[in-house]
Amino acid sequence: MPQSLVDAPAEWQDTIVVPAPGDQVAVANDSTKPYSLFHALSALAKRTRWLRGLLENHHHDDRYARLGHHHDDRYYTKSEVDARRTTTTWANVIPGAPSSPDGVYVQFTAPSPGYYLLEGRAVWQCWGEMDWQRELWVGGNRVYTDTRHTNTSGGGAELSGSWADQRIVYLQEGTYVVKYVIIVRIAWGGVSFVGDSMVKVTML
Repeated sequence: MPQSLVDAPAEWQDTIVVPAPGDQVAVANDSTKPYSLFHALSALAKRTRWLRGLLENHHHDDRYARLGHHHDDRYYTKSEVDARRTTTTWANVIPGAPSSPDGVYVQFTAPSPGYYLLEGRAVWQCWGEMDWQRELWVGGNRVYTDTRHTNTSGGGAELSGSWADQRIVYLQEGTYVVKYVIIVRIAWGGVSFVGDSMVKVTML
């Protein structure tokens, strides 16, 4: 049963023949016999040299260069790699409350059309009764709003917590301003924000 390496050069396409059932097996190392171990080893050696030649004398198109090579455009410095990297996350923080009208906002350029995750976060504490309206905006369009009610029921008790709001939107390529706004409507009592408030955009 002949076996040959199709892509090998013609002079290296030795055929290794396996004797059929009942045929006499040739004497090993006898170069005149078609079924000899000599032929098999010779063919293997030639194919090994051919494969080595492939590795030493050509480039792969993506990640690898030949064994003996010069550094060319397949290799980049750190600054070149950084320049080629596509930014996929944008964020901004401000101290305190993300109050209306601007809240906390970030301007970014969407590199391609697709889905983007918008997130807003804030930590707060309060006492009394109030409504919390949280909003996410893209440019002049409000894309998310939600309102929750808190009431400490008097007695000077304080309540603390955090808001983590998010929305997935589809955006075309272009530059946008995304903002996160919290509007607090106080019936009675008071409110304060702790630490930083954040807005974040992630390309999905």
